Amino acid sequence: MAQPSNTFDSYDGSNSIKEDLSGIIESVSPEDTPFFSACKKTKATATLHEYQTDSLRSAAANAHIEGDATSAEARSATTRLGNRTQIFKNAVVVPDTDAGLSKAGKNSEMAYQVVKVAKEQKLDIELALFANNAVVAGSASAARELGGAPIWLTTNDSFASGNSGAAPNGTGGARTDDGTPRDLTQAIFDATMQSIWTAGGQPDTVYLSPYQMNIA
Repeated sequence: MAQPSNTFDSYDGSNSIKEDLSGIIESVSPEDTPFFSACKKTKATATLHEYQTDSLRSAAANAHIEGDATSAEARSATTRLGNRTQIFKNAVVVPDTDAGLSKAGKNSEMAYQVVKVAKEQKLDIELALFANNAVVAGSASAARELGGAPIWLTTNDSFASGNSGAAPNGTGGARTDDGTPRDLTQAIFDATMQSIWTAGGQPDTVYLSPYQMNIA
């Protein structure tokens, strides 16, 4: 069906039609940080935050006769560990002119960008916590870097070691492996959970990469 002659339609009057721009800005990026959000927070008063760990000896038969001589047994000292603080920084520059402009979806460009940066930094922290990154003390010309969770997993794990893999010693060095990915299996999961429970742990959360989540 054809349009009648001399019809003045919306295409002809496009110069006077107001734009239809929603006042809501939709975020299309993932912003969840489950590991960082679950971590207990504490205050660091130095760039090297240290702590101590200790462990009990293995259970053993413990029966003695009455009145026998008592000898002192060897006791182990606590282990002193530490991680470095890391500076996460972003910069936003907005000119004063921008404050007088009318915008859709935001009243203040600076406020909007600050909130956006905060979300991005949380993602950066989440990445750093999961990274197999060694502790870096830093210097006047090198940034300090915190050691990610994988470098502290020295026991009750099931890492693919390949040709040159080695578990970390728990003192801040990174884990080494041949980089070959391995699919998660029920056997690996069950064996690891059993070893954690036997060692006294009570795991209640599992973190998986998108790839391993699909396998699971």
